[in-house]
Amino acid sequence: MLHKTGTLLTAALLGLTATIGGASAATAAPADTTSAAVSLGNLILEPTERGYRGAIPLTVTNTGSETDYFYLRLREPVPGSFPSGEFGCDAAELTPGDDRRTFGCGLTADGGSSLAPGETVQVALKFDVLTNPRTYAMRMGGGWVEVHSAQGGLVARESFNARFRSTTGSLTNPRLYVQDTQPNAAITAVGRATIDPENSGNLRLPVTVRYRGDAPHLSLYLKASPLPTGSVIQYTIPSEGPAMSDTTSVPGRRMMQGESRSFDVIISPPTDPADSQDIITLEVSAFWYGDVDADPSDNTAQTTLAVATNS
Repeated sequence: MLHKTGTLLTAALLGLTATIGGASAATAAPADTTSAAVSLGNLILEPTERGYRGAIPLTVTNTGSETDYFYLRLREPVPGSFPSGEFGCDAAELTPGDDRRTFGCGLTADGGSSLAPGETVQVALKFDVLTNPRTYAMRMGGGWVEVHSAQGGLVARESFNARFRSTTGSLTNPRLYVQDTQPNAAITAVGRATIDPENSGNLRLPVTVRYRGDAPHLSLYLKASPLPTGSVIQYTIPSEGPAMSDTTSVPGRRMMQGESRSFDVIISPPTDPADSQDIITLEVSAFWYGDVDADPSDNTAQTTLAVATNS
């Protein structure tokens, strides 16, 4: 089996975009030499210790008479549920009017797949929803998968829904899953600055943040402003993601509904020690395509870089 690179996948997807529009599998039928069949299983999201998790089996078969490269366009049924790192997926596009995203993906982890006539590839599309599991079953629709050919454009399409199993094991009488539409992050605690024991030239500022809802988000960021002259955010402990002058990512993966996370922000001291008494505002924000926070009143806290002393 041959595989294309990520660059080639991107070029192919860009070339295929014009064929997607309002076309259906019937109106976009390719030439006789290019065709494919797609089949999907059921997406059952199981309750876990961290929200819901599930996978849907996908099978693509080259039913044409020539070897061809095939790629996927995938729309998630639950906003924020598809991990975009799978299958060499490109940057997501938001569906107009809601937060469901559409991805362009390869059939394999390296970003593409060449199938000979009659050849089949099978993969599992994984999803997770970071909301508290319920005692009743739920459902949410709107997902679909399209198969595109490098030679023939859109060649197959299947729709699918998400079903949430209840904590009692039931799938019957599902209620519609109603997800929060705006992120809701908060700062719940800020401690006093201390000398960093690993580097006495820096200060440690302990911070605790909380994610109050289940709206989709990609990550959380923390901003400190205005920092005194000479002070910049160096990194966090645990260390993860970029730190840029007065801003840093909150370490760790996406946050579960109701989850709290504590970490230390490492900041260089002010050039003038007297400036350590200046008031600094810390603000946490959730990154999700520019959405505002559902309750900005709990997004900020004030502190200084004055070092705590033992009394």
